[in-house]
Amino acid sequence: MMHPQRLLFRLCPTLLLLFISLAGSAQDTLPAFSAEIKSKNRIIISWTNPYGTKIKQLSIQRSRDSSRLFKTIISIPDPTVLKNGFVDQNLPDTNFYYRVYIMLDGGDYAFSQVRKARSLPPPPKHEPVTRKPEPPAKVEPIKQEPVQKPKPVEPEKPKLPLPQPEKYLVIKKGDEIVGELNERFLQRFRDSVSMRTKDTILLTSRDTLLIKPFQPKEVYGVSKYVFIDKAGLVHIELPWYARRKYIVKFFEEDRSPLFEIKEVRDAVLLLDKANFMQAGWYLFEIYEDGKLLEKNKLFVGKDF
Repeated sequence: MMHPQRLLFRLCPTLLLLFISLAGSAQDTLPAFSAEIKSKNRIIISWTNPYGTKIKQLSIQRSRDSSRLFKTIISIPDPTVLKNGFVDQNLPDTNFYYRVYIMLDGGDYAFSQVRKARSLPPPPKHEPVTRKPEPPAKVEPIKQEPVQKPKPVEPEKPKLPLPQPEKYLVIKKGDEIVGELNERFLQRFRDSVSMRTKDTILLTSRDTLLIKPFQPKEVYGVSKYVFIDKAGLVHIELPWYARRKYIVKFFEEDRSPLFEIKEVRDAVLLLDKANFMQAGWYLFEIYEDGKLLEKNKLFVGKDF
């Protein structure tokens, strides 16, 4: 493994100049970052990204100790944003240390220096600027318009009976209204309305149709593209990586986004368990040239 400092200077030769120019700002330039205490249980982690789209993963890790027992608390969904941050809140206190895990193109990675959260001094107070009173606005006199004579009232014409409007049924999908349907076209769907088959339309009242799509139960098998070995490393093996573009997305078990690899450039890509915040099931999706290649899940054990 390449030394972190040599890796960062090889990938970004102007990093030292960027760090000196931004040292006085609230957001430090990666691999440096700021950890500012905002209240007794809230800390803001912020940074500036000098790597552009070369950065593929950025994870924030936290520890009570300044040298060990670091755990990943979040992997940023889009690490390529120029200026970004994360609010670590609902903490018992603010006595924590932080560091940042950075992974770039080709699988090279590095950890930042450890930084303890600290409070910044309050900004200087500015005296209010007093303004001179403005002169009162001139009021223009109201012009009186000439009085118009009322127009003679014409007798009302007899009203013809209005044609009966066509009746429309409301189409709902769950609690959302998605459209309307003329009552004359309801006969086309009489099978799904009367027989209550697996079709998508149910008649819930005299003027409301409910769409209930049939959703088959998802079945998962063993993936030949994403799996975990005995050493605890997650393998991503895509043999056609040189000819096709692959995107790999990881999700929590409740389908909330975890992190994303936007481009795979190696036949075998290894991920450390530190990218997964805890043991359990994780969902993933593999896209090949924009099309879904596989949708599956992966179990990460407790032996971190």
